Amino acid sequence: MSDTKKFTGKVFIVTGASGAIGKESAFRLANLGATVILMGRKEEKLNQIYDIIVARGNPEPVIVTMDFNKVTSEDYYGLSHNIAQEFPKIDGIIHTAVNLGNLAPLAHTEPAKWDLSINLALNAPFYLTQAMLPLLHKAEPRASVIFFEHNEVASGKAYWGSYAVAKAGIATLKRLFAEEYEAGQAIQFNSIDPVRINSALQFSVSPTGAENPKSLRDVCNLVEKLCDTEREYINGETFTL
Repeated sequence: MSDTKKFTGKVFIVTGASGAIGKESAFRLANLGATVILMGRKEEKLNQIYDIIVARGNPEPVIVTMDFNKVTSEDYYGLSHNIAQEFPKIDGIIHTAVNLGNLAPLAHTEPAKWDLSINLALNAPFYLTQAMLPLLHKAEPRASVIFFEHNEVASGKAYWGSYAVAKAGIATLKRLFAEEYEAGQAIQFNSIDPVRINSALQFSVSPTGAENPKSLRDVCNLVEKLCDTEREYINGETFTL
């Protein structure tokens, strides 16, 4: 098989697929021959990504419209059941969905904004990963789960509120999964910290963007590397850009 289509036959879930990192990750995986399950809450944007992938002659993706703030934990298991009807296994999950909530002192943080960020940036990655574990276990030689960290704020940066708490939780969640699955090596769990990527989130807090920014191509190169489980076993690592 040509290395240019090395992911032929593989199936990856990309959350936040209409965002900058999610969209480019989906394009990269599809260009390499994978079937991509595009998850997000904006169906119109997901349809646009779908059309581009198909127009490039890549495998037809699957659209899953889901608002992580309007579902219960049981909905994730229902989704896993539905996906299993079409795909016998999942080769990886790329968790790019995120919401900043609101930047404010904890004393003035609105409960709804707190819940929004925690649900999207912490609860959803956990529930989705847990629900997909039976399908991830069937990947060969192993599945890859990629989280996105933001360690600059996760260490405790004032006014970042629920987003900082969620990202601290993601770092711990990654480590727990990685350690619990180390022995069998059936699934690898890693994370990317795209601190110097000029995404919409970056511009929302810094109008001038990051200093010495990295490109989305750099992120996609890491996503590709971590999804290529036939080449190398990588587990429990954080890659900072």
